[in-house]
Amino acid sequence: MASSNVRFELLGAIVVYHLTTIGGNVIKEQSPIYNRGHLYQYRWLALAFTFCGGYIDAYTYGLRGSTLAAGQTGNIIFFSVELAQHNLPGLVTKLWTFVAFILGLVAVAYFRVHHRTHSWRIVSLLPVILICLVIGLIPTTWSNNLVVPPLAFGMAMLNLAFDKIEGLGYNNDFSTGDLKKAVTGWCAYFLEGDRQGLTAAVNYTGLVSAFILGALLSAVLQRVWGTTTIWGASVLLTIVSGLYAFLLYRRSQYTKSPFYRSGQDYGHLD
Repeated sequence: MASSNVRFELLGAIVVYHLTTIGGNVIKEQSPIYNRGHLYQYRWLALAFTFCGGYIDAYTYGLRGSTLAAGQTGNIIFFSVELAQHNLPGLVTKLWTFVAFILGLVAVAYFRVHHRTHSWRIVSLLPVILICLVIGLIPTTWSNNLVVPPLAFGMAMLNLAFDKIEGLGYNNDFSTGDLKKAVTGWCAYFLEGDRQGLTAAVNYTGLVSAFILGALLSAVLQRVWGTTTIWGASVLLTIVSGLYAFLLYRRSQYTKSPFYRSGQDYGHLD
């Protein structure tokens, strides 16, 4: 009986959150998605990117030498174990993956400072999309040094370019931090009645779920598609980047219309 009450309270909290969010948006103004500030923080973009993060990590772990393209905490542990076991090939792959991830972060940090258009985040998505296409053609008999480090570079760019969901920081490449924030958010709501905690809990629970679903789907498809499974991530990222580009285009058109209020904050049109 107690467990049933908890389930009903959890379901009620989620329903209340969505009704409040939707109702608030309707009351403010019935505006389209592209009329929001900071389009790159749109919830469904974050969920799609996190799904891809789990999908790609499961792919590299399952088919490419038990290495994680994005989860560098896991790679550090794997590196330490293989160093102790004198496994030189595996050790080198983890090391290059770690270095490539750092270089991807540096590349996006440079774009942030020197970008000259509002579409720089789309440019940050192109490497991982192209890398996934190429890697699907590389057989498992080739060295993993040709596969995992490039993926780590692209995933690092994705991770830093799209690092917020509805104003909240998150990681689309790994889920430990998102899981912690989901649990603390639910605790804040149920134990303290904190409505902001509910907002965080729903967003982060969705992110963790998306990561799990992406990893699960990748593991299943690997049995059927093999190395070409990675193309699924490339297709999804292409669709998502196209959606983001379309929203940016509509935003630019909207700001030119007579209905645009110049004093409104549009998140620097990103």
